[in-house]
Amino acid sequence: MAGRKRKASVTAPNSPATRRQSGRVTKAALNYQESDVEEAGSDEEFKADANESDDAGEPDDAEASESGDEYGSDEEYGSDEEVLKKKGWIKKRGKGGRVEMVIELPGIKDPGDTPYEDEKIHPNTLDFLRDLKKNNRREWLKFHDAPYRQAEKDFQTFVSKLSEIVCDKDSTIPELPIKDIIYRIYRDMRFSSDPTPYKPYFSVTWSRTGRKGPYAHYYLHIQPDGGSFFGGGYYACDNETLACLREDIDTQPHQFKSILTEEHLRTTFFPGIKKDEKKVIAAFCKMSADNALKTKPKGYDADHKDIALLKLRNFVLRRNISDEEITSENGLNIVGDIVEAIEPFITYLNNTVMPDR
Repeated sequence: MAGRKRKASVTAPNSPATRRQSGRVTKAALNYQESDVEEAGSDEEFKADANESDDAGEPDDAEASESGDEYGSDEEYGSDEEVLKKKGWIKKRGKGGRVEMVIELPGIKDPGDTPYEDEKIHPNTLDFLRDLKKNNRREWLKFHDAPYRQAEKDFQTFVSKLSEIVCDKDSTIPELPIKDIIYRIYRDMRFSSDPTPYKPYFSVTWSRTGRKGPYAHYYLHIQPDGGSFFGGGYYACDNETLACLREDIDTQPHQFKSILTEEHLRTTFFPGIKKDEKKVIAAFCKMSADNALKTKPKGYDADHKDIALLKLRNFVLRRNISDEEITSENGLNIVGDIVEAIEPFITYLNNTVMPDR
């Protein structure tokens, strides 16, 4: 599809809530902050997106981050005509007989035989994320702004439909604007050795206070080639949250275990495991094992019957979603079923840590 054209000369120029007070920790002020830094392909998504900071210093628009030539430096393109041609530039005689090099700006992608629908993610959106991963540079994203906006809109329309399901399944989740639940594509590079400026995925989270706040979250992560998943819970809990959860597991473990062994949750997040409490708990501990303590937590015996649960610093569930599932006609229903399965788990965490007064 023909688009706008750029020109160049032949010679390239230069809300507050109250926690339940655990008997094992003193009352303290709650501090929550966010960070965009994360590594794809692992449970780091929970830690990074659950802790994202809006004051990360990244721009709200790709163009705001640009400096210098929008297609790259003189070193990249050089002044040779052949170099420009390899980059897609075409020689053309402009007005007044001046020789110019022009290049077609990429437009929106043709949907082909698959129309865009609100109930699923379009394959073009996954294709864009693949391309972004291969070309994770500011000048590339600026040049491909139209495909980016097309993919972003597709994701947001899907999230709007999914939000209706989340709010319906969990009545404590308010209807909030898209901007309050979707994470930005910009990475926080302040404390990272990774120089890439963008996340190669789209993500969104729901909680009683939106993307931020002390409540347990529902989380959707869209990344091609098997990287998509839906999950939720608490990642990298602070001391107060851990104290509340550990105290509840210590005094009434049957409540937490009954939720994990419930049939819908068990078959969704632990497929293949029959209603065997020990195996389900072991599978949950493995899923939440990142950052777990190596030794017993303070105040508990090393031979405690539920020491594996007490060592955890994350309380999360995660169900992977294939590319075929998320792009299928039934994509929204598949994710909606995961929401229904995880809701009792999220409700338990909120009622334990932040009980309603």
